[in-house]
Amino acid sequence: MGLSCQCDFDDYVDDSSLIFWYRPDEYTVLNTSKRKRCCSCGELIDIGSTVIAFKRYRNPSSEVEENIHGEYGEIPLANKYQCEQCADIYFSLIELGFCFPYDDNVHDLLAEYRRITS
Repeated sequence: MGLSCQCDFDDYVDDSSLIFWYRPDEYTVLNTSKRKRCCSCGELIDIGSTVIAFKRYRNPSSEVEENIHGEYGEIPLANKYQCEQCADIYFSLIELGFCFPYDDNVHDLLAEYRRITS
């Protein structure tokens, strides 16, 4: 998608479902049962490594889900993670005022930033 100065903070998956996510504000440790792939660079992240976690959810898509979670309830989805190197770049670009989806390759975005600022 590329760098943007307008924050949208949601990721359209298809026409029928909308996935929302929260921007992390601090590092954490990967404490899952299996290694995870960085949603930015695609590298495997070892358990116990420093990461940032993107908490994701979607709204109810059926009457049954609305009865359980409420009309605007949040149905949790699996977290996505960025490795420490990608997280460092992510936080730097966010601090500069840029917005982008959590799964964009931050290395490409950093290269784009360098092009537009040089």
